Amino acid sequence: MAKEEFSLKPRLYDGIVVLDDANKVVGQTRGAIQSLSDMPIEDGAERLEKLLAEPQVQAVIAEAKAKGESQTVELLPEWWPERTVAVTALREGNQTILSVHDWTHIYKLGSMQQDFVANVSHELRTPLTAIRMAAESLQMGAMRDDRMRAKFLNNIQGEADRLTRLVNELLTVANLMGRPVLHMSRFELQGLADEVESTLLHHAKLANVNLVIKCPEDMPAIEADRDRLQQVLINLVDNAIKFTPASGAVTLDVSPNDDGRTVLCKVIDSGIGIPPIDLPRIFERFYRVDKARSRVTGGVGLGLSIVKDIIEAHHGKIVVTSEVNKGTTFNITLPIKQPAGEPAVV
Repeated sequence: MAKEEFSLKPRLYDGIVVLDDANKVVGQTRGAIQSLSDMPIEDGAERLEKLLAEPQVQAVIAEAKAKGESQTVELLPEWWPERTVAVTALREGNQTILSVHDWTHIYKLGSMQQDFVANVSHELRTPLTAIRMAAESLQMGAMRDDRMRAKFLNNIQGEADRLTRLVNELLTVANLMGRPVLHMSRFELQGLADEVESTLLHHAKLANVNLVIKCPEDMPAIEADRDRLQQVLINLVDNAIKFTPASGAVTLDVSPNDDGRTVLCKVIDSGIGIPPIDLPRIFERFYRVDKARSRVTGGVGLGLSIVKDIIEAHHGKIVVTSEVNKGTTFNITLPIKQPAGEPAVV
């Protein structure tokens, strides 16, 4: 088969390479290069040469020739760190066909699933253990002591509330992963900003934090799921209040962008900030920057991942900047109107 005659459909594979009897490349699909590429794409051609020179790949090619059956090998190549590449060799006539796959994302998804289950189990176990211990203490005699009875009942109530928050957040995550259609409507952002203020003003006063809302009256109406967007803003402002020391300030600043097509929502605080090492991971499910303080405030590390999912479902973008002991800013960019022909889903 001449090189220009090769025409297997590449959509079935990440990439196809055809070798002659001397293991020389006589044909390949574009996917063979793309599956081994980062940026620039030229990296793929160089990596393909290195892949074909791997002893393990040479071994499966030899086995496919000898046995006449397909053979597969997985590699963790030194020349492409943190990647898993799979190669399957199949003998056809006097040629060998290789399918090349980058399986990195498959293993990452499996790891994320395991981590998710482990984290859910841990987060459920902690309040359940506290409830059980409080109940056992009451059974062992604390019920007869008014002060101890009140203490343990308060503990049970607090942990039950924590369980409720966790279950509600897990249901939200499941809902987001299920991709239900958003309930889109057109509404004024000023009214939404006022509702955020009325919901959290009491919390801010108790924490001695100055809550400031900025939203011009001439803000354009936005097309979005109002309830979901309210959930985003309340989550971010509530977090900012929790992690801002007394006498600090939290600001929700809503303004139109110069492009006339998007709006910018900023949540700015003068709080404890986020260390640089934690910034890339704050949107991961169950990731918490300050685990000890999160336990006290009831956080389980799902709020920011939910926020990011909702913003991206609206074809928006969220970016965070922070400096330790100086404060954090979340910048949310949202389209005023959702793209035509692209129904927003979560």
